[in-house]
Amino acid sequence: MQSRLFRLITGFFFLSFMQSINIDIALALILVIPFHGIFLSIFFFINSGWKVSPNFFLGLLLLVLSSLILFQLTDLHYKCIAFNNARHFSLYELLISPFLFLYNLIMIKPVLPGRIYLHLLIAIFNFLLFVLTESVSSPIFIVLAVVFIIINGLYLAGSVRLLIDLVKNPEFSWEYLQASECHGIIIINILICSTIIISIIFYLICPVNNIHLTQVLKALVIYYIYFRILNRADFPN
Repeated sequence: MQSRLFRLITGFFFLSFMQSINIDIALALILVIPFHGIFLSIFFFINSGWKVSPNFFLGLLLLVLSSLILFQLTDLHYKCIAFNNARHFSLYELLISPFLFLYNLIMIKPVLPGRIYLHLLIAIFNFLLFVLTESVSSPIFIVLAVVFIIINGLYLAGSVRLLIDLVKNPEFSWEYLQASECHGIIIINILICSTIIISIIFYLICPVNNIHLTQVLKALVIYYIYFRILNRADFPN
């Protein structure tokens, strides 16, 4: 009887140990995505000379996108922070909106640095507003969430508007699209906007524990930019 009980207990701990290993291996493989994104962001920061430029904002966009993946995955697996329910995971996705707008703005309609810095301050306020939603009661949360959604919705709409202005340019044509950076801007926008919309819908209808599936489109953004870098590289024979 004791021997049988010992085997059951041993088997239970062995299965728990193997499950823990499987989870850690899966997490380690998925974390390759954001670490590649962070590496790419540093690459663009260095190439920009840390000045306000298209490379700088592409790096900033990648850094925020990669950080979102890290926060979501670590929160899910280790509950490092309290954002562990569907409503906060839905709001997570909107945090990228101001940075997508800034990237489009400097690529499509370059403006004075003062206006860009103002948008950066709003992006910081936007993040603080998101953090604040975790520590407030439900009625106040609704108010803050509505303000947060409005701010990010306007930035997302602004990104789409800039993209429409790009397409409506009289010089825009298939040849111009192939010869310029326009096709890259359009693809990045489609991937990021799809990520935001599909992820929010997914969180509303599916358990948060299936969050890994929502990282697929984020990975496509990161590896699409990787592809563009490698495609331009001039490797010696």
